[in-house]
This record gives sequence, C-alpha cells and structure tokens, in this order.
Amino acid sequence: MIMEIRISLNEYADIPFIKKLLSQIKGVSDIELVKENKNISWEDIEDSDDFKKVIMQSKQDFEEGRFVESSTELLDSIFQKR
Repeated sequence: MIMEIRISLNEYADIPFIKKLLSQIKGVSDIELVKENKNISWEDIEDSDDFKKVIMQSKQDFEEGRFVESSTELLDSIFQKR
C-alpha cells in the first residue's frame, strides 16, 4: 500500500535540506516537489546554489567529525538498492 503526505512550504523553505531530511526517514520511497503544478526535477535541485551550500556544509561537518553513521538499510533506501 502506498500512502502520500502533502506538505505545503512557504517561499523561504530550505527545500534541499527538507528533501535530504525526508529521504532519511524509514519508509520514504520517493520525494516529489511540486511548485505551482510544476514538478521540480532532482537535477534542478542539485544545480541550485542552496543545495551546493548544504553539500559543502555536510562535507565540512564530516571533516570536522560532526556526523552520524547511517545504517546499511538507510543507505540502501536512499539509493533505492534492493
């Protein structure tokens, strides 16, 4: 059974961070962002300056030892490995 949750975001929402956060929740199989009835592709998100900032901050956190190890199950779900 597939269920959906609809979340409304304002214009100041940190979309890359929210997507990254939601992708870490067990059971989340897909995240689709819709803006004014227009789908936003993952490529558009990856190309955004905000996403690049999140990735750089994550890299810096890792290098400075501020990270949490992820389970194999979580990594498999993120990369849709079955």
